Formats: sequence, structure tokens, C-alpha cells
Amino acid sequence: MNAEAELTTAQDALSMLGASATDAEKEAAFRAVQQAANNLVMALKANGGTAAEVEAATTARQNAMNMADYLAQKIEDDAMAADAAMMATAAKLYAGISAAYLSPGTPGADVRAAAYNVDGDFRVNAGLTPDPNDALIVTLSQDKEAMVASHRGWEGMKLTASTTGTGAGTYEAVVYSNVGEPTQGAKFNSGTGAGNVGFETTAGVLTLASDTNLATRISSPSFDHSAGTKTFHLPDPNTNGATIITIAGSYYGVDGTYACNPGTDANGCTVTRAANGYTLDVGTDAWTFKATNPDARVTEMPDTNYVSYGWWIYKSADGSEFRASAFRDVKGTVNSASSLDALNGTATYVGGAVGKYALSSPIGGTNDAGHFTARATLEATFTTNTATNAVTGTIDNFIGADGEARDWSVELKGSTIQDTGVMSHATFNGTVWTIGGTAAAASGEWDGRLYDNGNDGVPKVAVGTFYSTYGPDGKIVGAFGANLEE
Repeated sequence: MNAEAELTTAQDALSMLGASATDAEKEAAFRAVQQAANNLVMALKANGGTAAEVEAATTARQNAMNMADYLAQKIEDDAMAADAAMMATAAKLYAGISAAYLSPGTPGADVRAAAYNVDGDFRVNAGLTPDPNDALIVTLSQDKEAMVASHRGWEGMKLTASTTGTGAGTYEAVVYSNVGEPTQGAKFNSGTGAGNVGFETTAGVLTLASDTNLATRISSPSFDHSAGTKTFHLPDPNTNGATIITIAGSYYGVDGTYACNPGTDANGCTVTRAANGYTLDVGTDAWTFKATNPDARVTEMPDTNYVSYGWWIYKSADGSEFRASAFRDVKGTVNSASSLDALNGTATYVGGAVGKYALSSPIGGTNDAGHFTARATLEATFTTNTATNAVTGTIDNFIGADGEARDWSVELKGSTIQDTGVMSHATFNGTVWTIGGTAAAASGEWDGRLYDNGNDGVPKVAVGTFYSTYGPDGKIVGAFGANLEE
């Protein structure tokens, strides 16, 4: 390729860069143009090129060099700014990470706790208490716009909340649950006779007061409140003389329309947040539901009783303070492990772990902070005796906040297993965090619980939380959920 063709090729490559090209890719393309233009200048001078040709090639070289130098400086400046921002974030998150309490109702200015309440609402206590006996507890709602990928077979969900006044700021939580896969049931209108799980309807209309499982089956974008009661009214002004309130939604997984006659617009029709869902007006003005397709299949999903784990973070409104921790809990009813002292043998549980970490060094060390995903492994030994039932664990295969692997592991040191599946190593040397093959001194704590005995008596699910430190610069808090390896 001659020098002129080389320059044309380099310029074409530069022009083909899309809007998503990084500054480094742009700099490389301009450097290629600069080099090709320089080669052309030398070729023209050696082969008797005209003054105009030399000047044009020289100008192209200078312009490309100017842009490449600008981009190189921008990359350096951006990196310095990113380092400074990470240092600030790491310092705030380091200060805010604490071990998990299991009850958000526990008062105290240093509490870090999250759990479901009896209505199935997810609540966080970040320890923001003007009075140690006055815990500020916040209810978070699902962010339905955020997609959270499942992690090692457990379904992910993001929840958020914003607060004003005392503790003004934002809350975010990422929750993983062992929710079962949906399955198809009977046709919606198949009736309630033997072998059917459909409904008896009148002209296709189901009166919801007749169903005892309302809360878990009702769904509508209009039913979006996380607590209390929401009232719906007839149009104002009611120019068409409407007497029925209609709202699109689904019932038991079947699309259709909710309807209610409020009697008077002043009364309206109400929807109340309840355990694992919603309850509707009953009586004279009861809500009804009519399926768009009465032959559509209802959805059978064991989605009201499951085990969860995850992390949460609070950020103050002015951005000056972070508070973060992890949690484990049960939503609905899940059988705890039982009669484990009757077992003999070993069991391995493998699953995922997530949480928050901060490596904070203001004097030239590593600054890295954010959330992580990882693998969790527990090894349990049962010996017909609570005192000798034992479990150890490992958290490894870490992926950091930037999506890159981290050469870390956290050892969960040995614990006994109670007859009911409770595991804990809550002394202050229950974990060991290793980075790059170098282990820190034992520190922190971890706890967990086993659930759902199988037919052989061996629990099928393990969840827990852990907290560890790495010298004076590192903190990590996380939670895990794991399934029995068959």
C-alpha cells in the first residue's frame, strides 16, 4: 500500500467510528491518521511532491496529532477524576458498612437491619434515630422498571424508597428469592368442582368476595401502593353518568377487568394493602373480575412463601453519608429445619452471595467500592448431636462493581448446627477475608439457617449473612442463599 492509500484507509477507519466509541478508540484512530499522514509527508518530500501536496499532508498530520493529544489528556483527566470519585465513595461506604441485625424493629442508632413484616412488606432500619429508642423504619417498594438478573437460580428484584424529614434520603435493596417457576392451571371458568382450580362465574363475572385467596392473586398497575388503602372514584365530572368503576388488571395470572359499583362517588371503592398482596371491598359494593378470555389458564405459582437474601443501602439526601448491610429472611411461611440431631452424614449447599464492599485508602492504597456477586458453598456434617453437628463455608468467585473478577475469598469459620437448623459464628473472629492469596486476621461474624427438610430429613435450603474486615482498609458485608446438592 502506498502512503496516500494508507492515509485514506486510516481516515476511513476514523470516520467509521460510531457514537459509542470510547475516547481510547478515538485516540488510536487519530494516531493512525497522524502516522499515515507523516508517512505521506516523507514520501512526498522524497519523491518530489508539490508544495501544496506537502502542505496538505502536513496539515492533516498536525490536525490528527492535536486531536490525539487532546484525547490522551482527556483520558488522563477522566481517570484522575474517576479515582477521586472512587476514593470519596469508598470512604463513605467504608464508614457505612456494618454487620446485619435480623430484626429491623430493633431500636438503636447503630442498627443495620432489613426484613419482611407480617404483611409481606420489605422494611429497612438504617439506624437513623434521633433517639436510640425511636427506630426509623422505611418500607421499600419494587422498582418494576429495573431488571435484576437471577443469581445461581434465585430470582432477583430491586426495591427502592425515598424519604424526607428525619433521615431524608434514598434507599435501595437487591433481593434474591427461591421463588418457584409458574405453571399452568385449569381454565379460568372451569368451575370449582372436583379436579378443577378454576372459578364458578355468572355470565363470566367472578365476585371476588367468594374467593378466600384474594390477596395473592390480585394484580393491577393501578394497585401500586405499598401500604394502607387506596380509594377509586367515579369520573369527575361524571358527564356520562357512569355508575361502575373499571380497572384493567389480572387475577390469578389471567388478564381482565376489575369492576366495582361505589353506590355514590363520595364513597368510592377501596383497595387495601394486605399480607402478600391486596384485599378489595366486599359486601354490597364488592369488586368483581371478568376475564378477557374465560378459557385462559390460571397461573399456579408458589410465590407467597419463600426464602430471601440480599443487600441494601441508604444514601443521605445530600450524598454525604452511606449506610449499608445485608439480610436474610422468609416471606410467608417456610418450614424451618427440624430434628437435625437425628441425622448422620454430610451435606453440601451451593448457591450465590451478594453484598457491599469498600477498600478505602487515602494514602495511596487501593480504593474500590460497590456491590458484588459471588458463589457460596457450605459443608455440613450431621452427627446425631447438636454439639458436634458442624458447618463451614466459603464465599468465592467474586465479581466486583465494575463487572470484573476479584481474587478474593471469605472463609466462614466452623459453627455448630442446632436441631432447628440455626448456624452462627457471632464471635468477632468468625470470618477470614483473603485478597490475592493473602489472608487478613480473623474478624467479623456470620450466621445462617437451614430450611425445608426433604423426605430424607436433610434440609434443602441454606441462607445467611456475613461481615468481615481486611486490616484497617477493608470492609465487606453480604448474604447468601444456597441449595442442597443432590
